[in-house]
Amino acid sequence: MTAIAISQLSRPKGVRYECEICGKPATLECSDCPTYYCTHEHFDIDWRGIRHLIAADVVVLRERPKLIGSEEERERRNEELRAIRKELLELCTEQSQKFLVQGKYELAVPGALQSLKFAIEIYGGEAKELVPSYLLLAEANLGLRRLKIAEEFLSLANWNILKHPQAGSSMMSSLQRNFGRLYAAQQRYTEALQAFATDIYYSSREFGPENVRSAPSYFHMGRVFQSHKKADRTAAFYQKVVEIYASFLQSWLQADQGVGEATMEISAVEVEEAIEIIKHITEYREKRSGEDAGGAGKVGAAEGRYTLGLLFIYTSELGVAKDCVVSAVDTFAATLGDTHARTDQCRTTLQVIERKMAAES
Repeated sequence: MTAIAISQLSRPKGVRYECEICGKPATLECSDCPTYYCTHEHFDIDWRGIRHLIAADVVVLRERPKLIGSEEERERRNEELRAIRKELLELCTEQSQKFLVQGKYELAVPGALQSLKFAIEIYGGEAKELVPSYLLLAEANLGLRRLKIAEEFLSLANWNILKHPQAGSSMMSSLQRNFGRLYAAQQRYTEALQAFATDIYYSSREFGPENVRSAPSYFHMGRVFQSHKKADRTAAFYQKVVEIYASFLQSWLQADQGVGEATMEISAVEVEEAIEIIKHITEYREKRSGEDAGGAGKVGAAEGRYTLGLLFIYTSELGVAKDCVVSAVDTFAATLGDTHARTDQCRTTLQVIERKMAAES
């Protein structure tokens, strides 16, 4: 699939083609999909970001409707197209979220834009279902340091939620989290802390203060304190995050081994986000461990590596999981003692990993 110049002879009179990415007048069109672009760069971003996954369905959605005889047949056709749009909305949202977690903000934009278009087509221009797309676009533009554009999307999301009080605590949590990121990027740290505190409140209302889905809220609050070089408060919030993830994953692992009740599932995007969060905390603790003569810093870093190991068990990346847990065992044994409860717990987890690896070989 390539981008080719738009033929001026075949352009219908009065029709204006706009770029899928920026909305500027388009000079290129996709060779196989009815989409248009102002530059080859925007075509490439759109293709890698989302178009390669949805091109065939977009062709179906944008083709001229056939002459269908009865009203029943037309209604059935409309329902089929609506179902396709809903599936694509979910796919575009998930793809954009994945790129955001990976820090690939430019590639997150096409999926977020397309999800907004599908949401408008399905629900209308004023529906609360548009809010997740606004938030994705805000987060992507925050990552690209396009702060004014991010603020515009956040304002749209905020206005939409104000018109729909039934939107729920989860949406309010996401909105406040992104406002907190915006304020932090603008170095408005007092407002950032207030926004993240509100995020924690709504996240706790929706999921519970100890729920794994509330952990990112605590993490972002901790990052603001880290930027302020307030080590004690940073450490407290990061400890909370590690404890929540470790508790959830330990319960999941026990259930996986037939001990205890099954836990809730978390999505692949949430797992990726958790991995990035725990990596950040572990690296922060490792840097500070050299300043701590008592060994608490080394123990904290080991807790992070152990939690990472649990996450990689969850994703079935057993080789990486084993490396993380072995490192944690060595540190716990050296600092806390060979018979300490944490050392024993790590060894037990290591045995679980080895059994899983043996079963796969």
